[in-house]
Amino acid sequence: VGLHECDLCQHSGEKVGSANLFVPSDGLLLVCPELILHYINAHHYKPPDRFCEAVMACPETRSVEYKHLFLASGGRALIQQAG
Repeated sequence: VGLHECDLCQHSGEKVGSANLFVPSDGLLLVCPELILHYINAHHYKPPDRFCEAVMACPETRSVEYKHLFLASGGRALIQQAG
């Protein structure tokens, strides 16, 4: 929780983020920092194949289908903890 700056950037205008992304996959929630695209593009990070496959199969995050998968994959417990 809180602000995260990219430790790898050596130029001005470092990328900053504070959120996580949740990707439902086979009954689990895979979690990554919102800066993942920055890490992939700027620093050539390659996420695990399982994560890439889950992202490609993930429905639009604003869809009802995503919300159902999120809750069924462990998201319900996260919401209850936050409440």
